[in-house]
Amino acid sequence: MREGRFFSGKPTPLGEVLQEYLEKAGISPKIRAYGSLQHFGEWFPELTPFCRPVKFERGVLYLAVCDPLYTLEVRGKIPAIQKRFQEEGLAVERVKIQCR
Repeated sequence: MREGRFFSGKPTPLGEVLQEYLEKAGISPKIRAYGSLQHFGEWFPELTPFCRPVKFERGVLYLAVCDPLYTLEVRGKIPAIQKRFQEEGLAVERVKIQCR
């Protein structure tokens, strides 16, 4: 007969275990960054017709605009973009705008 293991105390919720594992593995910041990039359009719907996030790497958020004329409008939103990403736990030190 197989012997079962007994753990004293309360069980740890799976979400906490997973979060701890992701933190230890160094994956959690990448997941947060990916999720934030996916929500960019919801947070800044006024920019979505001409701007989209490309990537977040080493504190730099890369944004692509479809026409150079829109870069000034995007630059005006940089403080709001940095604040929103900070609320999500990502420190955006710089924003680079690329024309594509």
